[in-house]
Amino acid sequence: MKKALLVLFILLGLVAVLMPAAPAAAETRNYTETVTVPLSGDEYSALVAAKQKAKEQGLAHYVKEVYSDRTETLNLGGEDKYISDLKVLNSKVGGFISKELTATIRITINEEEVRAYLKRQGAVAGKNEEKRVFVVLIPGKMDSGDADAILDSVRAEVRKVLTAAEFTVIDSEDQTKRLESLVDGKDFSMVGQLEGLGEWLILGKVEMQASKDGSMSAFHTLITGKAVAISSRDLLWEDNVDGFARSKAGEPPLVGLRSSSINGGKEFGKKVLSALQTKTLTAERRGSRYEVAFNTGGNYKLERKIVKLLKEGIAGLKNVSEKNRGKGSMMVDLYYVGKISDLVDLLIDNFEKDPELKKFNPQIEGNKVSFQ
Repeated sequence: MKKALLVLFILLGLVAVLMPAAPAAAETRNYTETVTVPLSGDEYSALVAAKQKAKEQGLAHYVKEVYSDRTETLNLGGEDKYISDLKVLNSKVGGFISKELTATIRITINEEEVRAYLKRQGAVAGKNEEKRVFVVLIPGKMDSGDADAILDSVRAEVRKVLTAAEFTVIDSEDQTKRLESLVDGKDFSMVGQLEGLGEWLILGKVEMQASKDGSMSAFHTLITGKAVAISSRDLLWEDNVDGFARSKAGEPPLVGLRSSSINGGKEFGKKVLSALQTKTLTAERRGSRYEVAFNTGGNYKLERKIVKLLKEGIAGLKNVSEKNRGKGSMMVDLYYVGKISDLVDLLIDNFEKDPELKKFNPQIEGNKVSFQ
């Protein structure tokens, strides 16, 4: 009988090890809050007030950590829909004259619900409108866990890194889903659909590999990333990231899974940021964007002549994006390696060769030029 039971326990253990890991739940973050509230009535009512205060504190800490640039405007209060779990770890009543209850409470944030709220508000994370970045992540092969939870975790870490550097991050699924097919391809012509909406497109294909490593489980979040300049459609950066983590025997698969995806997201975000801040990438290869207006009176032939000149003979001019042709004034975005005053001087030198164009007189205001 004892031998039969021993064999049964061994078989159950093998089943537990070999069975596929259960899908991970939606991504969550935990915050342990210590709060103190007056005990003006019964202890139960005070504990209810303590829980509410802990929810408010936990959500405030979450906003500060993940959406630091929007701390002043994003107030989630203490609504239950943003909390997926709450547990009172301990509580005690103290005080001599005025009684008060102090409680330590663990709050689990429902990040999926927070992102749904931001999506409904049409919000993006970031504050610098001149540094707008689209981030598109799609799932590849997933050995373990839920793809949505892994992508959410990676996305949150990338957002944290980029917004801390004052980039505006646009990572709404609704806004970027149509671009997912670009991750595996080399034709970036579709990026033109984002012209005027952002500066860069970051593409990431995320895969998860899980395996047994002795008594522990090993998790790898593998991310293949690319950075594309929206204006020129140039592939500016490409790299691979491996977010590695282990979980001990007996720990839920979600522990190692989440740690791995967070590590991968952090590393991917750092590499993306380094690429976007590289002088060669942003200045020498891409150039700076300048908005130039030509008062052509809607003369399409004159506008065609200007565009042809811009595209053929201006040293250092990387890209010409046309807007509003044939509507009174022609607007173009020019990406030029150098100062705006140098660009204007080059344009004047080239315009001097044409009797119709040399009549233009430039007026510079910031990063904008108007030829009247």
